[in-house]
Amino acid sequence: MITNINSISKLQLYFFIIQSQIGIGLLALPNVVQGTAKGDGWISTLIAGMAVQITLIIYWLLLKKYPNAIYTEITKKILGKYVGKFCNVFIYLYFIMIGGLACALFIRSITLWLLPLTPMWVLSLIIILSSIYLTISDLRIISRFFVLASVLIILLFLLSFFTFYIPKEFRFILPVGHSGVKNILLGSHKSLLSMLGFESLLLIFPFVLDSEKEILKTMSFANFSVTIFYTFFTFLCLISFSPTQLMQIREPVLYLFKVLSFEMLDRLDLIFLSVWIVPMTTSVINYLFLSAKSISNEKTYKKNVFISGILIFIITILPFDEDQLVLFDKYVTYLSYVVVFGLPLILFCLSFLISKTERSEQL
Repeated sequence: MITNINSISKLQLYFFIIQSQIGIGLLALPNVVQGTAKGDGWISTLIAGMAVQITLIIYWLLLKKYPNAIYTEITKKILGKYVGKFCNVFIYLYFIMIGGLACALFIRSITLWLLPLTPMWVLSLIIILSSIYLTISDLRIISRFFVLASVLIILLFLLSFFTFYIPKEFRFILPVGHSGVKNILLGSHKSLLSMLGFESLLLIFPFVLDSEKEILKTMSFANFSVTIFYTFFTFLCLISFSPTQLMQIREPVLYLFKVLSFEMLDRLDLIFLSVWIVPMTTSVINYLFLSAKSISNEKTYKKNVFISGILIFIITILPFDEDQLVLFDKYVTYLSYVVVFGLPLILFCLSFLISKTERSEQL
């Protein structure tokens, strides 16, 4: 049952979506888009943001037809009890897999940059336990933490202005559009995957205390903020590193700060990553919450949080080498297109047909 106790405000919705989208994907995004879009990678992130916005509008049109039902209830109403339950299990597995992938990439970055001697399972256990501790609370508590954590994103944005001490070469992005439409769209595909997390709207929509129009405005502004944030850092890396350097540097955003040194402040890359741990953890919390919420009622929610946390922990301690992790990322990518984009679109089309049929029968 949805009550004022477990509901959130539109401000909390704004920061919830931002924290869900911004995470580990930012660090490597300029390197990822460089492989296809090259100097036009910043255009790719803008197009990806537009694609997210179109998807959010489809979500909104679907969810407002069932204002008091969460997404997993809508699937059963439209597809029927058994097919709907099957889809919900599929959705649950998706959230577990992408949560495990996000956590595994998170741990690898910490191991590479901060704690090379600490066993990966120890880092995973600390992250999962802290995530479970917060996730077993209600949605309002999680949202409040996300609002507080967003202050760090503003801090990191301000910290990025120190990188303007590095010489910039705007010729690396000129002429605009030289990569071609095909390569820019391929870069958008890769940027889109870094922006995942907005699908959290599917499960938190009925808990937002505001009108449907205000919710649309809020989620659109949140997506706009994330798009500008990603585009800014991509653009910054594109004009700071040569194309050859970007292809060789796995996490260009961190290298932006590594070359900086001041008398009273050194190794800004480690400061950045230390602070960035919080936004990366919020991504894990988000997927842990979504996975448990997709198969739970009020009585089973806490138990399912622990089960989901154990499954994500198991994924993170599997002995993946780099090739296997890339392959796992590829499979999760395919699954993302089905769950995040394909299924909601199918449900929206079916709901439209159902509404049209019901109106015809009434006439």
